[in-house]
Amino acid sequence: MKQYEVIVIGGGPGGYEAALKLGDADVKTLLVEKNKEHIGGTCLNEGCIPTKNYLQSAKFISNISHFNDCGVSVQTEDLNLSRLKEKTNLLKNEIRSGVVWMLEQSGVESLYGTAHFIDNNSIEVNNQKIGFDKCIIATGSKIGETPLLPIDGKDIISSDDMFKLNQLPKSIIIVGVGAIGCEAATFFNAFGVDVTLVARSARLLKTEDEDISKALLRTFKKQNIKVITSANIQEVKQNGKNVELIIQTDTIQSIKSQLVLCATGRVPYSEALGLENAGVEQDEKGFIEVSPSFQTSQNNIYAVGDCIDTPAFAHTAYAEAKITAKNIIENMKYTNTHITPTTIFTNPAIASCGLKEIEAKAKGYEIEIKKAFFKVNARAKIYGDDSGFAKIIVCVKSDMILGASIIGVEATEIIHELVLAIEKKLTYNDLKNMIHAHPTVSEIVSYL
Repeated sequence: MKQYEVIVIGGGPGGYEAALKLGDADVKTLLVEKNKEHIGGTCLNEGCIPTKNYLQSAKFISNISHFNDCGVSVQTEDLNLSRLKEKTNLLKNEIRSGVVWMLEQSGVESLYGTAHFIDNNSIEVNNQKIGFDKCIIATGSKIGETPLLPIDGKDIISSDDMFKLNQLPKSIIIVGVGAIGCEAATFFNAFGVDVTLVARSARLLKTEDEDISKALLRTFKKQNIKVITSANIQEVKQNGKNVELIIQTDTIQSIKSQLVLCATGRVPYSEALGLENAGVEQDEKGFIEVSPSFQTSQNNIYAVGDCIDTPAFAHTAYAEAKITAKNIIENMKYTNTHITPTTIFTNPAIASCGLKEIEAKAKGYEIEIKKAFFKVNARAKIYGDDSGFAKIIVCVKSDMILGASIIGVEATEIIHELVLAIEKKLTYNDLKNMIHAHPTVSEIVSYL
């Protein structure tokens, strides 16, 4: 039986980042992934990278009218979806090749197949028993299905299936108004698809502050995206030509579209690992339970990323992987004390960090909201998009910045200045006194 100091199960951001750090420290490490084509995990193959590549094209199309007004002659044409798919696949392959190369350079061995725990010191892959001193589970998540919306990949699709479409539908109903659903709405709407968003919740992006949700809703309505909130699906009818949803809000209503996208979220990928054989405990939702230092109920087995109940972002998985690798290398119990930004690549983009208003009040802070609108930002106007605002939540007593949210151009870039401000406990005056270059979109922070 082969023996390794560490086995990492899962080749997504959490898995390969941990393996790289361990390999660089000369720890004998094996990375197990189901196949080479899935190195990079959901982020690279069906999530962050392909989604943002599609959305970049959508952003360009959305700005054409502005640049036409500026005297640039740009002819709009129908989207060549096959070409976009091809370019996206080339991008994924390029990044994947880079990850594989880095793993090889770090001395990490790779094995392709499905891992199953035999006990808390060994796994089985391809009928081969392999032993380990320590193990990191980084198996990520998978599409969560809704019983009334059986995903068939044809009439009712998942977010993964978006990248398999050969042509755009004329109309689409998107069920789910989290980041996945709202980003998908932005993409399809930009290319002329009739989009209807359906939400069980009372508002878009319920984890963001209410004023952010309302601002996105206003913009979506201007873009002719229909939004139905507080809706429960009662029945689904398929006739080969379209899909009909019977939904209940204040009344019972019927809506139809050529395609339905189920974007109701993801669930941890954990049930097929044989965790019970290793004595690794899970919560009622299937998340692997971990300590603050990412140890499971078995001290020699760790878990990071989407398979544990922490923010489901690739950058969260990267951070957890680095900390876990360091804990193994140094035999320590470091924890994640960093501020995690949330980024949503809608049009307009959204980003936030730190406490939300409701959280700050619940913790007993007396707060003051500082807000500035992009309409006063010259660079935003040059970009042709001066919608939205930036805001920070300030503790009245200490002047500390507790949280921040941005909706508008380059929000996902500007947010990092505020992440640093909160993490390093800067005051409002510290932020105000910083000199920002002019004209820049980040200058919006100096207007707060």
